[in-house]
Amino acid sequence: MPFGNEEDTWQIDPLTSRVCPVAKLRDPVLVVVEPNAGLASMVAEICDFLRVDIIAVIDPRDIQERVGDAQIIAVLQEADTVDCAVYDLLMIAASLDPNLPILFVLPDDAQNRGALDAAQRLWQLTDIASMPRRPGIRRLIDFLFRAGRRFGRTGPMPV
Repeated sequence: MPFGNEEDTWQIDPLTSRVCPVAKLRDPVLVVVEPNAGLASMVAEICDFLRVDIIAVIDPRDIQERVGDAQIIAVLQEADTVDCAVYDLLMIAASLDPNLPILFVLPDDAQNRGALDAAQRLWQLTDIASMPRRPGIRRLIDFLFRAGRRFGRTGPMPV
């Protein structure tokens, strides 16, 4: 039998350590942008274990519509090159929160690195990372924990 009810939810601000007893915590969400299916299903078990919801979209322009008032903690996108979809994602992330962690699965070449660096400076994004292949379990967990810590959402985990 759970203790309390929904109105007993407390939120602790990770920066100020202030407790707000009336604020309700929202479930953390990882947004996965996948023009080709498979990335969201690859990370689903890890996200389920960490109690992070996944919202998968094909086009980054659908993010604001699909997310609603959910608390996005990070974004993961797989792309072949830095193209319009990547730029759309970066603009949307900048409008939501310039500190939002973004991980790109993107071929490692000078053109892609330069394009990401320029876009990061243009939209003043602070947390962009890329890797040449899909992340392994360790890298994905590290990424999600780092993202969750920013929102004070890395509490006790099931073992």
